[in-house]
Amino acid sequence: MLLTNGRVYTLDERGTVADTLVVRDGRIAFAGRRADVTGAPGEETLDLGGRAVLPGLVDGHGHLMHLARARLSFDCRGLASEEEIARRVGERAATRPRGEWITGRNWDQNLWPGRHFPSKATLDQAAPDHPVALMRIDGHATWANSAALAAGGIDRGTRDPAGGIVARDARGEPTGLLIDTAQRLLQAVEPRPSDVQFDRAVRECIGDCLAMGLTGIHEMGAELYALASYRRLIERGNFPFRNYVAVAGRSASTWDHYRQRGPETIGDGRVVVGALKLLADGALGSRGAALHDAYCDDPGNTGLVLVPGEEVERLTLEAGALGFQVCVHAIGDRANTLVLDAFERALARAPRPDHRLRVEHAQILTERDVPRFARLGVLPSMQATHCTSDMAWAAERLGPERLAGAYAWRSLLATGVRIAGGSDFPVESPNPFHGLHAALTRRPRTGDDPGWQPEQRMTRTEAVRSFTEWNAYASRQEAVLGSLVPGKHADLVVLSDDVFTCPEARIPDIHPVLTLVAGEIVFRT
Repeated sequence: MLLTNGRVYTLDERGTVADTLVVRDGRIAFAGRRADVTGAPGEETLDLGGRAVLPGLVDGHGHLMHLARARLSFDCRGLASEEEIARRVGERAATRPRGEWITGRNWDQNLWPGRHFPSKATLDQAAPDHPVALMRIDGHATWANSAALAAGGIDRGTRDPAGGIVARDARGEPTGLLIDTAQRLLQAVEPRPSDVQFDRAVRECIGDCLAMGLTGIHEMGAELYALASYRRLIERGNFPFRNYVAVAGRSASTWDHYRQRGPETIGDGRVVVGALKLLADGALGSRGAALHDAYCDDPGNTGLVLVPGEEVERLTLEAGALGFQVCVHAIGDRANTLVLDAFERALARAPRPDHRLRVEHAQILTERDVPRFARLGVLPSMQATHCTSDMAWAAERLGPERLAGAYAWRSLLATGVRIAGGSDFPVESPNPFHGLHAALTRRPRTGDDPGWQPEQRMTRTEAVRSFTEWNAYASRQEAVLGSLVPGKHADLVVLSDDVFTCPEARIPDIHPVLTLVAGEIVFRT
């Protein structure tokens, strides 16, 4: 295939902009001027009409498994109150057999009047005969009714698990809110979808991602059942996507399997299992992010540590010895200090010059910790849309002093690190152009907000590289992905508008008109 008459941003070291690409055997064979190449007999030629072309965009922190599960459940996103969600749940319950679970995701109390956490009472009234379990938008809290609590054996005698909270009322009764590891009490009894249902949902989610311009992701925390689905789809030729997988450390069976097996490439390399994902703390929205000092809007609460520093150190050493990269979720400043300390101890005990250890989110940092990423060679993996989603209430949680180290992209880039860019979908939309807009502007996509801490913005080149070249490096795949140079996979997107030259306000609306993975057209408008 010959693609010509485009503005091809190769993202090579020189920042070359070509007008023509030649694709052969799924890889880039030529990138340069049309005058310097002769098409082969029978080779398909595509006139790009002057459109911009980028290397395939990769989400450096997404959850395909959870996106597929969410597709099969009730979506609470954007609903304006606890009562409205309960009413919708009641409507579903009226059409379901008694005792059938109703699951869902994406409620956010920060959007409701009063911003209070919900209770089981409203769900009990709406659906008393169906176990109901609705996960918060960040995945770090679940709102359940009495039937679901009973199914999980959760009552006033249930103790808080390490790293979790069973919220209780003044009488000591569970309110229906389960935070962080307490959610596992329900997840152990909540039914999973069938293989047929899950495979179909994964295929549909991949189609959505391709239509947004994503050609791959780094999946954080996949479990064995999801990997089994990906394997089935690859065997059927139904996985036109790339997935670099960090397996779920929270799932003992998943890590036990890969501890014995080691890293794995599935099929033709569409799925690479190369990392271990750990969770050091919870999330800011549910006040589970671990902070050095108490939340400004919840005195006495400093958040939750889900995996102690000593365990992070031990697992970093264990996984590294087996050839796995280690990726640790850390949102609060205390969690980030804990993880960096653990990484530093592990590297002192077993030095590895090219370890590419990652901190997922690196959302709130102390001034002291910012330069430690570069000094230790640790990669921050950050999601720009978290900034624009959280800016309406983050100051209430953190106060003005801590905000200086919140979503601090420019401070980190100034130290010389690469930032792996992503979305954390389904917490946010998988649309990479929403992330690019947030990284450039630190403004929400709608409204008149003038921008928040504009000194922390990325440039256009940095933002695009965070979804391409820097993500390839962050997954140890820079030899084959991340730029459009000869020898690399022909993963690319032809865009409706030029992300480098169009007005900032138009960036969220950019979409691909053509998406290729390994030289195959996988999406076309």
